[in-house]
Parts: sequence; structure tokens; C-alpha cells
Amino acid sequence: MVKYKVFSLAEILDLFKEQEEKLNDYFKEFSCPKEKELEDFLVNSAIHYEKIEYGKTFLILNAQKIQNGVIDIIAFFTIGQKSIDISKMSQKKKRKVIGSSIPGRDRLKSISGFLIGELGRNSNYTHDDLPGSIILQECYKQIEKARMIIGGNLIVLECRRKMFKKFYEEQSFHRISEDASDDGLIMLYRKVS
Repeated sequence: MVKYKVFSLAEILDLFKEQEEKLNDYFKEFSCPKEKELEDFLVNSAIHYEKIEYGKTFLILNAQKIQNGVIDIIAFFTIGQKSIDISKMSQKKKRKVIGSSIPGRDRLKSISGFLIGELGRNSNYTHDDLPGSIILQECYKQIEKARMIIGGNLIVLECRRKMFKKFYEEQSFHRISEDASDDGLIMLYRKVS
């Protein structure tokens, strides 16, 4: 496994104060041919989202290359908040998703959760270099910091069906519903214990 360090995008932006173009050049080196949306987000949206406080991005960088002054992004993830419509869920499904001890659960129309908005590994690195489960663990560490301040016990994300079966199901995620969105994504949830 590659030695890595996790930095918030805010920390990196602070280091590159007047050099966002140079930082963007590093972002352009991130490659994920199977999920071009990840590349696009990092290059075109991550900094903007950071500045408007819409979500917080964290970069997992190659620790050895950092020592040489090079930003080499092994992986990244973005965390935000999401309101989930539960108005059409059965009572049984609501109990599964939000638990049975929430006051007024049966009358709730929506709940909030921590959103893993983006999560991906650079194709220049393999599972052996940095497993997806480790990327998720780093994500959970950041969510735990937020939980200590505001509470909450639900993590949600959207993914393609094949990724659910291939990865997220093994990571204790469950489908919120069987329906996919217009872009073919399914919403998953995981309870934080």
C-alpha cells in the first residue's frame, strides 16, 4: 500500500493562495476513465463548491511525492449534507433507514444525512495501492468530526448499480429504494453506529 496523507481542499487552497491555476494543473492529472464525472468535478467544481461551502473535498495525496513538493492525488472524496425524501416510504422501510427511536418518525417527510458526493481513486493507482475500503474509512473519519458537533447517524451516496454489487454492498450500504434516478444512479444509505 502507498503511504498517503489526507488534506482538506481548504488546506491546499491556503497553500496555493494566488496559484489556483497551478493547483488546477495537478487536478487535471487525476484520471478516472470509468467515471469521467469525477475528473470533471475535481477540475471544474471542487474549488467552487469549497468556496461557497456547498461541500468539503478531501484529497488523499501520495506522501512521498509531497516531500518533493509534488501534489499527486491518489484519491479524493467530497462530503456534504442531503435531505432525503422519505414521505413515500413504508413504515417498515422508515424504521430500517432512520431507526425506531426517532421521535415522530412516522410523521416525518424528510431526513438529513451526510452525503458522500464524490469518491474516487486515480486510475494511476490500483486497489493494492489504496483499497476503496481505506478511502471510505478516511471519509468516515471526516464525517465523525462533523457528527461530534451536529449529530446525525445516516450516510448516503449515489452510485451505479454495478458499483453497489461490486463494492458498496460489502461496505454495509443498503438501497434506499429499488428505483434508479434518470441518470441511472441508485441511492444508498449506511447507518453510523
